[in-house]
Amino acid sequence: MSGTASPPTERRDLYYPWLVVAGVATWLMWVSPGNETIPYHVAWAAFALLYGLGNWRLRRAVVGLTLYAVLTGVVLVVRAATGVLDWQETAEIPLMSLLMVLMVWHVRRRQLLLAEVTVMAERERQQAEDGLRLTRLTSHEMRTPLTIARGYVELLLSRESDPEQVRDLVVVEDELHRLTRVTERLVRVIRLQRGGEVERVDLDAMLRRTAERWTQVADRHWVVDSAAGSWEGSAERMRACLDTLVENAVRYTAEGDTVRLVGTRETAHVVVGVADAGSGLSAELVAAVNEDADGDVHAPRDELSQTGLGLSLVRTMVTSRGGRLVAGRSPEGGALMLMRLPVDARAPATAAPAAPAAPAPVDDVPADDLLDAGSTLTPRADTPL
Repeated sequence: MSGTASPPTERRDLYYPWLVVAGVATWLMWVSPGNETIPYHVAWAAFALLYGLGNWRLRRAVVGLTLYAVLTGVVLVVRAATGVLDWQETAEIPLMSLLMVLMVWHVRRRQLLLAEVTVMAERERQQAEDGLRLTRLTSHEMRTPLTIARGYVELLLSRESDPEQVRDLVVVEDELHRLTRVTERLVRVIRLQRGGEVERVDLDAMLRRTAERWTQVADRHWVVDSAAGSWEGSAERMRACLDTLVENAVRYTAEGDTVRLVGTRETAHVVVGVADAGSGLSAELVAAVNEDADGDVHAPRDELSQTGLGLSLVRTMVTSRGGRLVAGRSPEGGALMLMRLPVDARAPATAAPAAPAAPAPVDDVPADDLLDAGSTLTPRADTPL
């Protein structure tokens, strides 16, 4: 689309019918002395209606208006000169012409502004698509060389015996792991920003698959405790949200700690999330997550914090579906992050439940209290992987 705004497509098929109406009105005015008012104004009204629909070119509209104004003006002047009409009636000629000119100006101004807004919206959409495409290609292009580099570093580590060389290789390996995590996080952000098709998602199966994937990445005690059933929504977005919450749990836990993927079902909502046995959440972060707001999660940073985009994007996705992201203490004593979503994501979004005016300290917020009345998340027997 061109960057220059232009009016919508002209419809000539409406211009010629108006010329016919104008011609008939002029003829009726000429053959019916004393009855000029009705046909005269009917033709003007037809112009006002059809011009707004037809979007005729300015030159075409001006020519038509001028011809009609001149011809009907001649008729009115003749009637005034012969005494059929008062001369005061001829004031209709400039007044109606001025009124139509103002109408044409306003309609064209609105059409040009609308075309400009359309061009701007298309340009922004294209820029957003280009940015996402570039980011997606860049992140995927980075994955392959990073995987190869990590493989070579691991091979060198297995063969190297010099402590100093081993120490240097460990630093390189750590940095490559960090770059890999950044790349994966970037891909996850892209998946969250893309809408995704609404489909029936088996949440229990998704939680199991998520735990199985992360088992290969982090040495934790993985547990799946879910009876959430199916959910209508975007599987891609839900997977990205779960990966974000799991990554946070892995970051704040040590080897052997429990990371539990949980899910339960209410009458009209499903609740899925992640609980861990790590150090838990600060009171500031709990308050920031639980506040009744959209967008960024503002909380103090610590040495394990990343970009801060993860939880903000998760909350944006959840609230856009009429749900809510809540945080608190898990049964294992660590952090608990839950997404409470309507069963049908296609249903109109409802206001999220109001957050408590003064959140209790994190140590006083048990897991079950984060769910609404009638919903429980009591851990059943562990289902380790």
